[in-house]
Amino acid sequence: MAIYHSHMKSFGRGKGDSSVAAAAYRAGFDLVDEATGLSHQYSRRHGVDHAQMLAPKGAPAWCLDTEKFWNANEAAETRKNALVAREVEVALPQSLDQAQRKELALDLGQLLVDRYQVAVLVAIHAPSRNGDQRNHHVHLLMSARQVGPEGFGMRAGAEFDGRQGQGSKAVKELRLEIAATINGHLDLAGIEKRVDPRKLKTQAREAALQGNFELARELTRTPGRHNGKVKTALERKSRLTWSVQGLGGKDAAMKLVATISAHQAALIDDPKVPEGHSHASALRDRAKAEDRLTPQQGRAAHPRDVVERVREHLLDRRPTAARSFDQYSRQTLHLSRVQRITRASGRDAEVLNAEAKLIEDWLEAQREVAQDSLELLRSVPGIQIEPEFQFAHASILCRRVDDYAGKAFTFEDTEVLARTLAKYAHMMARPHRARMALLDAHAKLSEHADAPKTQAATRARQRVYRAKTHLSPRIAAIQRWRIDQARKRMTEARDDLEKHFADPKAAILPRSPLGDMDPPPARAEEAGNWEHRMRGRRPMF
Repeated sequence: MAIYHSHMKSFGRGKGDSSVAAAAYRAGFDLVDEATGLSHQYSRRHGVDHAQMLAPKGAPAWCLDTEKFWNANEAAETRKNALVAREVEVALPQSLDQAQRKELALDLGQLLVDRYQVAVLVAIHAPSRNGDQRNHHVHLLMSARQVGPEGFGMRAGAEFDGRQGQGSKAVKELRLEIAATINGHLDLAGIEKRVDPRKLKTQAREAALQGNFELARELTRTPGRHNGKVKTALERKSRLTWSVQGLGGKDAAMKLVATISAHQAALIDDPKVPEGHSHASALRDRAKAEDRLTPQQGRAAHPRDVVERVREHLLDRRPTAARSFDQYSRQTLHLSRVQRITRASGRDAEVLNAEAKLIEDWLEAQREVAQDSLELLRSVPGIQIEPEFQFAHASILCRRVDDYAGKAFTFEDTEVLARTLAKYAHMMARPHRARMALLDAHAKLSEHADAPKTQAATRARQRVYRAKTHLSPRIAAIQRWRIDQARKRMTEARDDLEKHFADPKAAILPRSPLGDMDPPPARAEEAGNWEHRMRGRRPMF
């Protein structure tokens, strides 16, 4: 049995689609979109066997001109979210030769012309160089409106947009007619194979009822999935299969996931994205939605979630404009605002008792960031921990929860110091990572010593050249400058924190007779039912 595949998609102006661009790509032409002035040049693309316009009888002659027709099709739609075209993609049987596939494709295009009274661009594509050589298919690009002697008329194919299952029913009817047309051409060519648009489960049940158990067993296979152009491009780039197979399948799948993540990150950080559609605006909308939810509606505010959110915010090393809409995390601003409210309104004990656990979680997040920065420096062989980093690291680890009581503007300073620690550690580790990348590139290149002229060997040499660039004297000088700047910011952040924590009244206070007593514990779990309370106002007479 031959493999059957047909797929319908629509092109909408609201999604940024253009029927002129779609026609140029599928036909392999150079077309200019008169509405936008953009030039779509695809005349050098490989794989277009044949392209031809079809139109109903009595249609104007310009309907057979690709550039004139699709520009007129764009001009006929005035709404900004208009549907500009539909496309039906059909797989052509490999059993047919090139002439027979062309005849079948033109018949399929004429089927759409007669059924919906539209103009159709028939574009036959051959398999790609590195793809499946059985992938002969045809793109049938339909106009969004009917075409008559006076030009464009009513909207065509409205049944595909029907609700309550009417659209799916219309698609199934079209798939049956396409399958009948393909089977008719297979019969004329003397080929016994047939295509069936029904589900494999339905075909297997019918074969079992007819007693053909071998065919039924064959039809119980897993249905094939159409990967699409994005997955196919990633698969060719990484030379990995999309499914997990064999002993090394899991590792291959993990590498492919990493490739997809890098591709998505590049799309998110694309500088060409408009301001109103940036990643920061998406984060802003999500934050506003979470703020509007009540604790019962939103996700549970587990203390560990608070630690993870603050830590992720601090370890994010992208520029502030691309990372978030504010330089401080929401927890830090909330805590600082709570302290300012307490000092202004006098509701000291009530507010601080309610926020004591949140302060502990927030401070624990700062400590984890500082400790991760230290571990990153220790992972670099031969590196010496500088005194500036040691002092800054100690400034965070030595803080207690009660140190923040009554000090309103120290939360921001602590978070800035934690962020500068992470930045400094990252800058110090970057040269080591560049050296390791060069060694790895040389190791990959040595694997292709027997075949130095292959494409894989060429890519390995390019990788070595790129890795050497990151170790050039110019890049090394830039790295030293960045390390000096990170060290300077870290020192300034530590000095600001120490200055704001310093209490000038502490030097003149008499020594307490209870000075030898142990200080209160730093964590609530070490103190049982201990609560942090501030001393109330002195009574006035």
